[in-house]
Amino acid sequence: MVLSARSAAPSGRAGLPTQQIFQRDWQIYRKMIDNNYLFHREAYACLHQVLASEIDHPFSFLDIACGDASASISALRGTAVARYEGIDLSRVALDMADQLLPALGTPYVLNEGDFAELLPTRRDPLDVVWIGLSLHHFQTREKLRLMQAVRLLLGEGGRFLIYENSSPDGEDRDGWMRRLEAQRPFWSAYDDAEWKVVWEHISRADYPETPSTWARLGHEAGFDRIRELFVAPSDLMRLYSFE
Repeated sequence: MVLSARSAAPSGRAGLPTQQIFQRDWQIYRKMIDNNYLFHREAYACLHQVLASEIDHPFSFLDIACGDASASISALRGTAVARYEGIDLSRVALDMADQLLPALGTPYVLNEGDFAELLPTRRDPLDVVWIGLSLHHFQTREKLRLMQAVRLLLGEGGRFLIYENSSPDGEDRDGWMRRLEAQRPFWSAYDDAEWKVVWEHISRADYPETPSTWARLGHEAGFDRIRELFVAPSDLMRLYSFE
C-alpha cells in the first residue's frame, strides 16, 4: 500500500531539491547499484548479518529512502522481521517496491514523501531503522536533528543502522571528493554524459562525516553505543550501528 505525504525539501538538505538520481535518473542510479560501485552488496550483507544474528525476536523495520526496496528485501529474508515500512520521495520507486514486497511475507506500508518532514511527525515505536546513502545529503546540524528524531522512535533495545559517506578522521570534504573522482576509471559502465550527471549530483549534495563526527552525533542524539560494522573497500562509505 502506498500512502502519499508530499512536502518541500527542508533547508538543511544540501542544495538538492528532490534527490534527482532517484526521480529523474533512475536508470543511472540502477547502473550504479548493478555494478556495485558503492559496495551496496557488501553493506546489505552486513545489514542482514546483524539482523539475523543479533535480533531473535519479531521486529518492525523502517526503511528510510527505500527506493524499490529490493536490497532491503534481500537483507530481511531469514530474519525475524514482522513489519516493514518504507519512505521515499519517488512514486515510481514505491510502485516498484509495492510489486516486490509481497514476497517478503510480512505486512508492509509505503509512504510517499520527504523523510525529513515525516520522521518528526511519527509516533508509533520502532525496533530497527535503516537508511542507506541518503543521510549524507544533509549538513551536520540537520543530520543531528534527524538522528534525534529517529532516537525518539526507537524502543528499548532499538537500533539505528546507517550506510553513509564517511571520510577518515583528518580528511575534509574536498579530500573525500578528490578520492571519489579518482574512482572514475573504475566506473566504466558510465559514459561521459552519465558520469557528469552523477558527479553533479555528488558535488551538490554529498556531505561526508568522519568517524569521530558520526560517533559524536550518535551520542548527542541519545544513543549509548556506536559501532562501526563495515568500511567500503574504497574507504568512501561506512556502516554504523547506533544502539
